[in-house]
Amino acid sequence: MTRTVSTLIGFVAILTWSFLALLSTAAGPIPPFQLAAMTFFLGGMVGVVSWIFRPHAIRSLRQPWQVWALGVAGLCIYHCAYFFAIQSAPPVEVSLIAYLWPLLIVVFAAFLPGETLKAHHIIGVLLGL
Repeated sequence: MTRTVSTLIGFVAILTWSFLALLSTAAGPIPPFQLAAMTFFLGGMVGVVSWIFRPHAIRSLRQPWQVWALGVAGLCIYHCAYFFAIQSAPPVEVSLIAYLWPLLIVVFAAFLPGETLKAHHIIGVLLGL
């Protein structure tokens, strides 16, 4: 894969991600689980079509079942909760809370064994707020 193709794929991914709140709001009263199922179906079809151009990519699907369970459950729970929140609260507030995860990773990493919250972590957290 060339650098240009990689950059284009990254740009499309960012563009798609940036429309999540807008399209979720525009979906209206579609139930969150149905919206998540439709979203993952479309994403899965894009993945299947990509195998036509990259048949060797199928090998990356050979993962232990625990990896699949954690990945699928995590994505499904996150998106169902996000879609439910978008329908229940103002989208701006939902997005602000949903995208606090990088900040929370820094804060909660301090509770891991052998880790402490240092000055640069605190500065980063304050900048993130």
